Order: sequence, then structure tokens, then C-alpha cells
Amino acid sequence: MKLTAKWIWKKQRSCNIYNQTIVARKQFRSGMVQSATIRITADSFYRLYINDVWINDGPCRSWPEHFQYDQIDVSSKLRPGTNQIRVIAQYYGCGTMHEIPQQSGLLVQLDLKLATGKNKTVISDATWDVAEAKGWISNIPIDSISKGPAEFYDARRENQLKFSKAHVLYDTDQGPWKNLNPRDVALLTKKPVSFKSFIGVNIVKAEGLNFCIPVTRLMHPGLIEANSSTARPLAIATILKISKKSTITVITEGFRDGGFRFAIDGRQNPTGRYNLSSGKHILLAFPDKLLGHDKEISIRFINANKIKLINPVNPNHENPWCFIPFSEFALAKNDMLWPDQLNDDPEISVAIRGFAQITEQMLKLVSDQERFIAKLGSRAKCIPSKKMFVEDSYWQFAHRKVVGDGRGHVINPVGLMHNNNEVTTVKPCTSGNIELVYDLGRQNIGYYSIELNAEEGVQVDIYGIEYIDPHGNLQHTTHVRNGMRYITRAGLNRFVSLKRRSGRYLFITIRNNKQPVRIHHIALIESTYPVNYAGDFKCSDARLEKIWDISAHTLKLCMEDVFTDCPLYEQTLWVGDARNEAVFAYHVFGAADLAKRCIKLAAQSLERFPIVGCQVPSSWDVLLPAWSFLWGISVWDYYWYTGDKKFLRQMFGAVIENLKGAEKFITDNGLFSAPFWNLFDWAPIDYEHKTVLYNSMFIIGAIDAALKCAEVSGNSKHVSWLRQFRNRLKKAVNHHWDSKKKTYPDSIHDDGAISRSTCRHTSFLSILYDIIEKKNLPHALKNIMDPPEEMVRVCSPFAMMYLYEALEKVGREDDIIESIYDNYLPMLEVDATTVWEMFPSGTLKPEGFPTRSHCHAWSSAPVYFLNRIILGVKQTAPGAREFEISPRLNGLSRAKGAIATMHGPLTIDWRLEGKKLSMKITAPDTVRFKFIRNQTHKGLNIILDG
Repeated sequence: MKLTAKWIWKKQRSCNIYNQTIVARKQFRSGMVQSATIRITADSFYRLYINDVWINDGPCRSWPEHFQYDQIDVSSKLRPGTNQIRVIAQYYGCGTMHEIPQQSGLLVQLDLKLATGKNKTVISDATWDVAEAKGWISNIPIDSISKGPAEFYDARRENQLKFSKAHVLYDTDQGPWKNLNPRDVALLTKKPVSFKSFIGVNIVKAEGLNFCIPVTRLMHPGLIEANSSTARPLAIATILKISKKSTITVITEGFRDGGFRFAIDGRQNPTGRYNLSSGKHILLAFPDKLLGHDKEISIRFINANKIKLINPVNPNHENPWCFIPFSEFALAKNDMLWPDQLNDDPEISVAIRGFAQITEQMLKLVSDQERFIAKLGSRAKCIPSKKMFVEDSYWQFAHRKVVGDGRGHVINPVGLMHNNNEVTTVKPCTSGNIELVYDLGRQNIGYYSIELNAEEGVQVDIYGIEYIDPHGNLQHTTHVRNGMRYITRAGLNRFVSLKRRSGRYLFITIRNNKQPVRIHHIALIESTYPVNYAGDFKCSDARLEKIWDISAHTLKLCMEDVFTDCPLYEQTLWVGDARNEAVFAYHVFGAADLAKRCIKLAAQSLERFPIVGCQVPSSWDVLLPAWSFLWGISVWDYYWYTGDKKFLRQMFGAVIENLKGAEKFITDNGLFSAPFWNLFDWAPIDYEHKTVLYNSMFIIGAIDAALKCAEVSGNSKHVSWLRQFRNRLKKAVNHHWDSKKKTYPDSIHDDGAISRSTCRHTSFLSILYDIIEKKNLPHALKNIMDPPEEMVRVCSPFAMMYLYEALEKVGREDDIIESIYDNYLPMLEVDATTVWEMFPSGTLKPEGFPTRSHCHAWSSAPVYFLNRIILGVKQTAPGAREFEISPRLNGLSRAKGAIATMHGPLTIDWRLEGKKLSMKITAPDTVRFKFIRNQTHKGLNIILDG
């Protein structure tokens, strides 16, 4: 039926309230239902219930110009008589790396076909009841720059719903959400997963008085962005009243860009420790950096019981702090200029210097309250605490200290692990808070589900991490508040979080309980793309089996409505990451619909950017050229796997547009040169310049993919230009071959100087994309097989994928297997259940830990290459209709497995017994294969299918 529903919300003055949650409901009567389909979407999130049954969360991510709704069969959830649709809808009111919020809005349409043959439609309109859901606290920080607001639920407020009739915002197609179209990928799963083991109970404390300030929203209320080039030009100030001479410690932090730079009485102390006499002392603080991704910055007092805070402008104000804006520096720009290139923008340069000068002057000059009033009093504003601060619970986990063994305060700690009417009882503790620690057994992603009995006002914090080192040190989740707080009502509490979170180890902390808390059950409801393990790998080396298994599990955890980079830190569609993940997933899960969706979303970014965006859809306006060009390669990958010519033709225009956009950045030296984020690997490559050689190499790879697309689609219009463009780039790249170093430089500096740094990456890309001149090929091969000591190595499995592709191209498949052993066995040695974002040599890892993200599917290359090399299965025709099969033995005595094809699984089972190699191959009827001997079969008697 035609979509006629209205966009609705709660009636209010503004449609851009930060982190607002509503409940919308509609009762209706129905006869016996033959079929029922609901179409639903929201800006920014919805959870749908029908007759109190949880149906789905959504919507899938999409650009506002191409907004999508979910279309769900709900026939089995309806009954004759009275039914109810209930929706929890949330508007984020801030930019994320998953969506670009426009304004609050909810749209629902239920189409029924009754047993009588009549049709009935229920649409969102002014007859619906709507109430603000104040249980979800709105005044909280963002979870991360990627995922929007954190989650803080107060069950004491859930019965405070005051329903009124919905306010109609727009007709179906009249709002800021254009070109409405249905979801084009499967719905996510909901699978309860219990904890595997109980680890222990701690008594913990987190000391201090913490203030978390939403610095960006204070300066830019209502602004939707996720950019680093958004200024936070402000200061905050308070008076510390000390009753007697004391030593206090002040700690300040952001997640990425530093905290506040502050002084007390005009004195700065990097340690934060101050010996203060009795009396009043002025504290003045400025953000350490004018620009940054941190939308909140915290400042915390240790030994807070020794001080009283007083507002320096109005001592009687309920907020002891004042807010001091410097609006003349309040710029908000995109991140098309990477930080290393910000000097190219005079406005930004002037603002950074001007704010730095004011910061330096004021921190020295403001030595008492009188000088503060004289220098800054005219700027200072007294604003309500609820506007100036957000409630942050994460710091109490991240900075907790274990002060004792809590086992005496917990009865039956394993009870909550099993949904079998057992109970875990947590008794009050006067020396701290009780923290229970559990292991899921392996990393997972999903919703937290809790059921417990407690008095009113007990705080239940649940936070997850990925890794505990062998010494018991916790690797806290930098850049993301990976957890939630729940405050109990009196009696029975049941709750399922709105946010999906990932981790392996869960820390459940009980605070403020004066009576025992009885926990019936806490679990994770796993939520991923509904994978089908059509691919498989087994062999006589259990280590390789384990590497394959954890690589496949990682891939699954990074599959949602798109391929994502990692399930904990970002859950973001990074276009380059998705290229790798799609290639891996094709033969393990199929999942062609997911790959197709990623390609389409990325193509739509060309409506905003000169080349394809790097993470989409997103409020972070930034370009990463290598990802743009890998997108072009992914279009060909998709066609190669599926044989879908129709989609190839649909995408071909975007493929050309992306390359035309790249051509505009070719400079006089013939190379691609742009002030973007010119990353390829988390390695110390000299890439922080406009001209980085591997970018031009990736363009050549994208041109080759485009030429193949043109041939298949029968579109020769751009072939001549593509070939000329390729030749120009190849000539320019090879012009910079260093005949003394026998390699390419990393980059050309902006002053024309040639980089002294060299990396392995340019050599393997030059081989992979047929760039290297024949006379220099032996040197490039030596660089990738036995690089000189000073040459930068590969530091992430993402970049290693392209090294492996190059090694396969030159017939060095056995070296790929050796590399998999070398690089992935260290993960198994520390009990990894997923594969890591980087190798321990990477540049982004936290100090003391082997990697940042412990679950990152750009690293799942073993699921691809183990099947290609040890099972020997390589596709040789589009649409997976023809294969060559040539297993390489690599010292193994047996191997078996399968790959997913568009026509069904293709399976291989081989066994080596003495000089006899027995092999069984099973393929779909429509798939042809050819067996080929290789040198590992020398001297063997091969028996195929008996």
C-alpha cells in the first residue's frame, strides 16, 4: 500500500533537543489477520514493540537524502481484538559517524490484510499518544564521537509518562528525510548469550568530585557535526574555599585531545597537586586545544571533602562554576583539511593562535578573584548546572581502585549467569562498592539484559572491556564509554539496553545499596547480521583452525546493516575496511547484500564530496583517499563474486565520477596531491603530507577495476581517458623510483623535498597494480620478501591483505601461510578470541597493550587465504561459475572445508597418506572446476573423488 503515514513527535518548541527519548503508542482493533507488514523509521533510533513483544531496533543507517525505513512482517504478533503498537524513539541531537540527524521524527505504517479479504491501515498521525520517556536521562555525555549519546536509565522515572496526542510534523515525503526507500539488508539477530565464567568479586572505590562539561554543545548549541575542526573557545572558573591548609589534586581529561589547561591562583602545576592555605583560591581552566573531537572534557578533584566550591561571579548561585565564552573564536568547520594542513586555512590559524595567547595570558594574570572579575568578569556567565554539566558514570569505572576482596559480600555469584531461577545476592558494603567480573568466553556484541530485585536508587553500572593482560591489568576502552548506568526502582527491575555494545569481560558494579540486591539474571543479547556459515576450514594443524575460527568470528561481529570496522570502538562503515571485509565474507557467509549496500552508501557520498567518503553516512566530514580508491576496486569485487551486471552498470557512473574527482588533485608532478588524511597503515610511514605515493598507486588499481567494469558493462565512453590517466600516473610514480635505495620514497613534502623514509607498502602495491618497471621488479620483490633494516614494515593486518595479494600474484603463496603463522599465533598465545586491529608494532596501540581494538575484521584475511591456498580454491570466472582447485600442502596431512558461492557451497576434502594424496571435491551443478597440480604435489599419486 502507498506510504501515507505522518512524521510525528511530542509537541514542543524545538525539534533539536539533545538526546531526547519518547514513547509513542497506538491501540487499534483488528479481526483475524492474514498478513501484516509494518514500515517504520525514525531520526535517530527506534525500538518497536507490538503487544509488548520486542520486534526490532532501527532504522538502518542512511543519508538524509536517501532515507530508509524498515519493512517487517509482523503477522504472527497480532491477534483478533485489541492490539497495541509501542515505539521507543530517540533523537540524538548530535552528529555521529553512523548518521546525520536532521530533527526529531518518527514514521510508522502498519498494513493489514484481514481474513475477510479487507485491508486495514494504521498510520502514525495525530491520534497517537506520545510522552517524553524521562527514564532515559538526556543530560549525559556522548558514548563516543562515533555512536552518539551514552546510556543512563533511571527506572524511578519510568512511571512518570504523561501522554498527550502526537504532534504531526510533516506528511510522509515533506520532511528533511528525502527519497524514502525500504531497507535493503537483513534485520539483525537477537540471541541471548550467557556468561561463560565468573572471574571474581572486588571491593572498589572511585575517589573524587567529577565535573563533565559539554564544551562543544555549550559553544555551538544545536550544531550537528562530528568534526575535529569545531572550536571549543571557552573557559570555566570556580572559587575553592579551603577550611584549613590542605593538599588537593586536580585531574582533567578528554578522550582524545587532552583535557583542560588550568591554574590555581595563577600557578600552573602539571602534576595537578597543589598545597593550598586556608581561604579562597581561584581556579581558571581553558581547553588544552581549541579544536578537537572531544565534545566533553572532565575536571575532577581528589580529596574533595576538604574544599567547597563557590561561583566567582555570584556566590549564591546554585552552580559553583561560571562559563566564560570567547565567541570570536567559535568557528565550526569540516575536516577536509587534515590537522597537519590546518595552516592552509587562515581563519583557523588565526583562531588557534589568538585563543592560545588568551589562554597563556589569563592563566598567569588571574591570580585572585578580584583580578578574575577585572579581566574576565564581563564575559563570565552564570548558567544552570544542568546546562553546564552532564552526568558521567564512566570515570568511576575507568579510575576505580580495588581496595579489597568482595567475596564475603556476595552469595552465589554464578547464579545470575544462568536463567534458571538461581539468584546472586549482593550485600551492602561500607568500605566501597561491590564489583562482579564475568567472562563471556569470547568477545561478542549485543544488548545488556538485566533482571533484579532492589530497593529504590541503587546504581547498577555495567562496563565491558576486551582485554586483561597476564598481570591482571585492564585495558580500558579509550575514546568510548563502553557501558551504561541503570538506577533501580523499588522491587523487580527488568531492562534491555537500547545500545549494542561489545567486549569480552563485563564489570558489574553495585552502588548505593543499603539492602541486599538480588540479581536473577544478567546476559548479553547477541545482535549481528544473520550469518550463515557456508564457508569452513579444518586441517591437521589445530592452530590454523583456531586462527580461521577467530577470524570468522571477528568478521561476524563486524557485520550489522553494513560491514563495520570494529564492534566496540566505532561500529562504523569505513569504506576501505569494508572492501577487505566483503572479500573475506563472500566465501564464508555469502552476504552479498551487505557488500552491495556498503557500495551504494559510499557512492551516495559523491553528492557531498569530490571523491568517495571514507566513512559513511557520517557527520564527520573527512576524506581518506586510499579508501575512496579501494571503493572503486570493491565494485569490481562485487561483480566478480555475484556476476550482477545490472548493479555494475548502476555503479559505473559513480566509479567514473570518483576517478574524475581524483584527477582534479593531480599536480604538476603528475601525482595525486591533496590535504586530506593520507593514511594507509598504522605504521610510521611519512604520510602527513599532501603528496603520498601510495595514493597514486591506489588510483591505478581503481582505474584497472574501472576498465574491467567498462568492458563488462559495454560502456567504452571513458576507456581512452582511463588508459591515458593510468599511463600518466604510472609514469609519474616510476619517475620517483630511487635508483640508489632501490625503492620509492614515501612522499613528496610540500616544499618539494623527497622523503627520506621508505616503506614496504609502495613496493608491494607497485607489484599488485602492475606499476613497477620490469627492470626494477627484482628490487621490489626483495623489498617485500627481505626489506632493508630502515624500511618501514607493515603494522596492521589491513595493509597485510595487500601484501598477501601481491605475494599471491608472484606465486609466493607459501610465504603467505608462513606470515599467517608469524602474525596470528601471537594472538592465540594470549588467548585471543578475535583478531586484532594492528600488530604490536603499530602506531595506535595504548602503552603496555598489544593493540587498540582486539576485534577488527579488516584483519580477517586468514578466512580468505587459508581457503585459497591450503584448500586451493580460486575463482576464475565472474559469478563464481568456474574455479581452479590446487591445494598447497604446506606440511599438513589433511585439510577440508568449503567456500560459499552464489550457487551453493563448494567443498574440498584432502588427505595425505604416504605418497598418496586423496581428494574429494563437491560443487553445485552449475559450477565448473579444474584441478591443477602444483609443486607441493611432486612425487605424489593423486586420487580425485576415488
